[in-house]
Amino acid sequence: MEQRVNIKFCFKLGRTATETHEMLVKVDAVSKRCVFEWFKRFRDGREHVKDEPRSGRPPTSTTPDNIERVRRMLADDRRLSLRMIAEELKISLDSVSNIIHEHLQKRRKKFYVFRHYSYPATCASSDAERRVC
Repeated sequence: MEQRVNIKFCFKLGRTATETHEMLVKVDAVSKRCVFEWFKRFRDGREHVKDEPRSGRPPTSTTPDNIERVRRMLADDRRLSLRMIAEELKISLDSVSNIIHEHLQKRRKKFYVFRHYSYPATCASSDAERRVC
């Protein structure tokens, strides 16, 4: 993005694509082809430097409705596993994981349990009796 802004700046100053590339290659690893492509876009009237929207399949599982459904399920029972939620909502495990971690910002809490065993003051000396203690 920063390189595109620099290319646009040089274009607006009236520099050539070759001059721009020579200046930018000293600082950034921008290819000559990239500079020439962006010069063509600016010459054709393009003003912004952001990427154009891409075609492709829109996300179907990570919808506001599914996010809310996952949130409600977790509010009702925090012990639900990803697999249980995925099966209930009929969406993939990856989608459930994405919703929980990215959209709901939930993380698994780790609990450590330390057991304390108390032994009688006197224990027997043989192995069989030691197991009982």
